[in-house]
Amino acid sequence: MSQINRNFEELLENNVVEFNGAMDLNSDVQGMVKDTFDVQVKLSLKMHITYQWWKSAEGKQAMEYAGIVMTTEDFRDIWGYKKAFFSEMINLGKVRQAQSNLISEYKDSTDNRSVRGCLKFVKNGGAESDEESESESASTTLMTFSAKAEALESEKGASLRLLSDGKIEGVNARSIEALEMLLAKAKEQLNS
Repeated sequence: MSQINRNFEELLENNVVEFNGAMDLNSDVQGMVKDTFDVQVKLSLKMHITYQWWKSAEGKQAMEYAGIVMTTEDFRDIWGYKKAFFSEMINLGKVRQAQSNLISEYKDSTDNRSVRGCLKFVKNGGAESDEESESESASTTLMTFSAKAEALESEKGASLRLLSDGKIEGVNARSIEALEMLLAKAKEQLNS
């Protein structure tokens, strides 16, 4: 279960209208079995808007004024989710805010509702493919590589995943550059 610093909770309640009631919804989501997806959709919007405020200049200034120092990990921990699911909830909140009709379409298209399934549905342009979801669920990650933004001197990190079906996820110029940089350093270390 998540825990939140009371001062930080009050700061959010006073500065982010959408945060009000978010921790109660968070408790509901973590304890519910039935209708979890609908509650997660509501919570994801609150999480997304709260996260946007927390990252904003206004949020940073308010936290500084209140004497609260908090990393992204600390912020994620108040919700009680692991990094991947936290990111999925934030992304679902973005969808809820900008394209809520796609969430309704997703709910109409399947009885097996999940945050990840909805995000895949949205990513595919509102088309759900049973073949794709079966092969994706059967595929497992064999190898991962990730680089933090600081290591790349960039605003965003990079990652690659080799899947058991032979596919590689995350292929882009930044991830290739990061892997090449790591391999060059590894070769240098091996030869010294």
